[in-house]
Amino acid sequence: MRSIAITSVRRALSHARYYYLVFAAAFGLVLALAWYVAGHGLQLKPLEVRDYGLRACVFEGAAAGQPLRILDAVYIEALPLMDTLCASAELAQRFAAVELRSVHRDHIDLRDLYDSTYQLVLAKPELLEGGVGEHQGRADYVQIARYPDYGSQFISLDGIPRLTRAWMSGKILGLLDDPNSVSAYKIPKAALRNSGLSDVPNIRYFRSYRQMYRAFFAGEVDVIPALLSDEGTASSLQLPEGLVLEETLPGPAWYLERAAADGPARCAVQAALVTLAAGSPLDFFRQLSIVEPCDDR
Repeated sequence: MRSIAITSVRRALSHARYYYLVFAAAFGLVLALAWYVAGHGLQLKPLEVRDYGLRACVFEGAAAGQPLRILDAVYIEALPLMDTLCASAELAQRFAAVELRSVHRDHIDLRDLYDSTYQLVLAKPELLEGGVGEHQGRADYVQIARYPDYGSQFISLDGIPRLTRAWMSGKILGLLDDPNSVSAYKIPKAALRNSGLSDVPNIRYFRSYRQMYRAFFAGEVDVIPALLSDEGTASSLQLPEGLVLEETLPGPAWYLERAAADGPARCAVQAALVTLAAGSPLDFFRQLSIVEPCDDR
């Protein structure tokens, strides 16, 4: 027994000596690094102070003039907005630059719309036509292009969802973290409430559609509200058959400041939007309808 006890003590001392050596080596490394930084006058580069929510490009050789200021209030991630707009020869003839700001609807300052801070706005109709747009003479925008109507549905990788307690129990439901979203918050919440299931599924919220779809296909959530549209086989959005919650909702639209809507700027913007639609990976965004094309005016 005494031999065993001595062996255990030696083993413990050996382990302790090992940890002390590791700690001493790490401490020495930190001291050496601190000495090197102090001796060579190295400093951490301060973070650049700029507006990280704004993307911009300047047209090469453009004459001095106003930039085209754009507000993306839909936060569409499936469109190459800047790549297309900054390559537009039509816009380069009318504007000195492009400034694009993508803003979550929770953070939109309506005063910017009242004061026409932006010349071009991508938004759901309820924002400009059913909200700010009611104040005539304040937010003065004209719809110049629109995407198709769409619907809202529940989808699951485990078959078509059912609004029953038995099916929903134990499920994780993903929703958009935006109480103003009709298809990805209001309608799904109403469907659960009207079916007496508000307390059944666990709900996980996402800040963007991309995050929500990614979590869905990764199996992190069981059910999500998804776009209901005529997506073809060429689309990158391949969704399983779902439970339809609402068939017809007005699609997002492009709005141009009225002061620019009756001039050549309208034609330049519409031409750029047509190019943008043609390069979209989704059928839904390829189906852009131009309101009063320049050729018909």
